[in-house]
Amino acid sequence: MSRRRSRRELLTAVPAAAGLAGAAAAGAVLLRSSKGEAKTLSGTCRLCVMQCGLIATSRAGRLERVEGDPKSLTRGFICQHAYALPEIVHHRARLKTPLIREGETLRPASWEQAYEYIRGALEKLAAEHGPQSLVLGTGWPFVRHPLVPWLQRFGAAFGTPNVYTVASLCEASGRMGRALTAGSNFWPDVRLAKTLIVWGANPPVAAPPFSQAVHGMRRPGHELIVVDVRRTDLANQANLFLQVRPGTDLALALGLIHVVLEESLEDKSFVEANCIGLDALKEVVREHRPGSVSELTSVPSEKIVEAARRFARQGPGCIWDGLGIEHHEHGVQTVRALAALQSICGYVGKEGGGVLHEPLRTDFLERPLPTHRALLTPKPVPPTPKAAPLGRDAHPLYHVFNRQAQGNLLPRAVLDDQPYPVRGLMLFGSNPLVTSPNSVRMRKALERLSLLVVADPVLSATAELAHVVLPACTFVEGEEHGDASFRERFVPPQGQAKPDWQILFEIARSSGLGDYFPWKTLAEAHQAPLFPFLEDEERTFRPKRGAEPPRFPTESGKIELVSGLMQRFGYDAVPTWRTPKALSKLGADFPLLLVTGPRTRAFINSQFHHLDALTLVEREPYAEVHPSVAQKIGLSDGERVRVVTPAGDLELRLRVSDRMHPEAVVIPSGWSRGNANFLTDFEGPDPISGFPALRSQVCRLERLPAVT
Repeated sequence: MSRRRSRRELLTAVPAAAGLAGAAAAGAVLLRSSKGEAKTLSGTCRLCVMQCGLIATSRAGRLERVEGDPKSLTRGFICQHAYALPEIVHHRARLKTPLIREGETLRPASWEQAYEYIRGALEKLAAEHGPQSLVLGTGWPFVRHPLVPWLQRFGAAFGTPNVYTVASLCEASGRMGRALTAGSNFWPDVRLAKTLIVWGANPPVAAPPFSQAVHGMRRPGHELIVVDVRRTDLANQANLFLQVRPGTDLALALGLIHVVLEESLEDKSFVEANCIGLDALKEVVREHRPGSVSELTSVPSEKIVEAARRFARQGPGCIWDGLGIEHHEHGVQTVRALAALQSICGYVGKEGGGVLHEPLRTDFLERPLPTHRALLTPKPVPPTPKAAPLGRDAHPLYHVFNRQAQGNLLPRAVLDDQPYPVRGLMLFGSNPLVTSPNSVRMRKALERLSLLVVADPVLSATAELAHVVLPACTFVEGEEHGDASFRERFVPPQGQAKPDWQILFEIARSSGLGDYFPWKTLAEAHQAPLFPFLEDEERTFRPKRGAEPPRFPTESGKIELVSGLMQRFGYDAVPTWRTPKALSKLGADFPLLLVTGPRTRAFINSQFHHLDALTLVEREPYAEVHPSVAQKIGLSDGERVRVVTPAGDLELRLRVSDRMHPEAVVIPSGWSRGNANFLTDFEGPDPISGFPALRSQVCRLERLPAVT
């Protein structure tokens, strides 16, 4: 048997056989000139969820230049990723033909051959393990993309309930926590706020189009408070910085609430009119005095008091939180605590505070709660699959709010057959081998599958293991993408690449599901009338009629500081601090807390690591520590170190910085070499959302043996 080929070998060998561009430097595409008339179009960038407006110039089928659109909502801003679009589209690593595995090798194939392979494998999968043994997944580029409902339709047509998105470990936890409190997700109205707390987030890096508004909080009469494990550049500009110990954000939030209530700083009239459960909240935070919270979180007690006072007194105020509080065992409860803090200060549902995504509708009492709506799809409506999706029982509220499988449970279903065997996986724009927790176990799961299909513009680390790899268009290619801003394509598809929706529709038709996908174009499909789909009446909740008119879109019609829904599913009805499993493991073997995943400017998760223009910015992953940590092991900045956790170990270069919390080791994620998820596990996930505790695991650092 021939050996498994490395990713570097595949990237250089497969493209040549598949008719890809040669080995010219990636940056060269930016310098080539093309003959012909230039064409300029405007549209919306889809590289991340910021969706910046852009203007693209192409000539003779090549994308030559990208600029920000000053007439768009983002007023001409685009980031380095959008500027790199010509390289992204025309890079030598682009997949331009389907690939099918033969032993240890991926060989070029036609679309017909690829579809025939998938059809046969799906038939065998359903016959041997049942249709529920197939899982469909999609990553970041498609979270707010029109592909998701079509994946759910395909799943139902095939008979599987298992469709998951990147919501399994991103954004859903925060959305759930806010909706469990106020009945709707809400966003921070930074433009009109007087006080802003940025907590576990880094907007200048993760949301650069809106960083100017955040920086504007430094003007007179405004307050900027930052809570983070690292003293970020934004923290250096803040009026107040609270450097929190990893994994203790919930305790800190409860401490702030304690100060507000103890000093009677709450908005009493707002709370009386709009909230229920204040007495229960008071009881929970009674013991969270600044002194005891300081010991737990390492934030000085005087800073806890000062932050609470500033936030409550200088209103309206809002909180911009991020994955820094979601990737913990108490992620949803931490979000709920921050929502409660904003609520008792009277800021939720107000300009300059937390603006509701889904405010009360006139027919509110006649419909399910807005966050629990049934899905819709055109006729013919596929039957609801008989099996329950992964996670419906383990994390029931995740299913209530998302109507999706919890993707982090995939390895358990593949390797342990729990709750039933899964043997097939079809991925669109997803790279779970790099982005999901415990990459060692994930790799074992992927290698056990009888069918792994990956549709992606490039050969990802996950695609290297696939049975079938399908070349997908980037968002600037193809005839249409279901977005009104892309009525005309910027450039034609590269090679034989196809839009993701077209790939899915054609797989359906070639696999005998064509009756459910009769449309020739995505626009035609979108114009079809919609009907209820995948209904789950048992998990659909409705408002309760009361004497008073509802004020917020919750069951009670008020902000629920005590959540009846949480209580109904066996969770703490009020956010309650309990020592996370990770903190209980701290000791001589693992004295440090591991934080994985903070974004860097160069990349978006596992995307774009193949681009020369961006790897010049960030050449390799690293382990960032406080000088006191480096001193204890006798290493200095730039030396290599071994990071060890209960899940595995990894060698990385050390970055020493006094901006770090002295108990923390921070490692960026997204690298296939130096993959931080070789260090993470899925023990102690958030019981409500199923999110992994990627930012509060335990570790130790070891010197590497001397080379002789």
